[in-house]
Amino acid sequence: TTVLCVMSMITVTAVCWGTLLNHKERRFIDGNAGACAVVCHLAGTNLTTAWAGDCRAILGKKPFLHSILGGGLTADELTLDHQIDSNPAEKHRLVTEHPNEPDVLYRNRVKGRLEPTRAFGDGKYKMMEYFNFYPRLTQRYSQSGWTPPYVTAVPDVSHRTINSSTEFLVLACDGLFQDLTSQEVVESVGEYLQAAKEQKTDHNAASWLTEKALRASASKYTRTGSLDELLALPQGRERRRRHDDITIQVIFFDHNSTYPKQTPSGGRISEPAILSTHRRLPKDALGPPGAISKL
Repeated sequence: TTVLCVMSMITVTAVCWGTLLNHKERRFIDGNAGACAVVCHLAGTNLTTAWAGDCRAILGKKPFLHSILGGGLTADELTLDHQIDSNPAEKHRLVTEHPNEPDVLYRNRVKGRLEPTRAFGDGKYKMMEYFNFYPRLTQRYSQSGWTPPYVTAVPDVSHRTINSSTEFLVLACDGLFQDLTSQEVVESVGEYLQAAKEQKTDHNAASWLTEKALRASASKYTRTGSLDELLALPQGRERRRRHDDITIQVIFFDHNSTYPKQTPSGGRISEPAILSTHRRLPKDALGPPGAISKL
């Protein structure tokens, strides 16, 4: 199972880099784009997770003795963000590999620029020929130095055993967690399930979380704190300043669930929600059931 997860991510890396290198006229531009990833593999009750970057996988679990003592859902994080400020191992790795570069960790970013310390792409943090494509960067770092690789796509791996206390799995990119904690995400899915049980929502689980994240962002970064004001912002940089792209997948487990087997999306795997800050949000983007949400 571990081999499957790791090999899937390594294969994607190899295919991506091979494609870029074979299209030389575009390889420097495309190869300097970056993306993070997380993948889970379930074999029986054994769940293996591999990730590179700051995407997260979270289990929503009922607490021990839930049937007797009650209590809400708790979050079990299967991943640890590959970021300098939250992952001591990544910080140690970079300092150890680049001992003569004081700015290798600056503003909690790699070389003061990149947040995730592991990712696909981001060629300038891996190969000098991609770095040299940008004259301004070569000039800026002429004194402090630039000695890639800093970033890798090699994943970390974690393992869990799924049991009767495990209600669901959330896979999402960092945009969901910009203004929400993992625990808040799990609690929100619990609220969704209750609303679905009472037939009070047309959302699926992923679009429910999407709206939750957008409302949290709107409350912090708009004048009125309203979702309408956030969605009225022009596409592109102006919107990106308030919230990041969001991609979410929610998977429910069937065993003895205290929640309804069928959700508004019509099954146990909620349709994904995919939001991009580069496009405007259609009026029906957060519904109807089963729709893919786009911003």
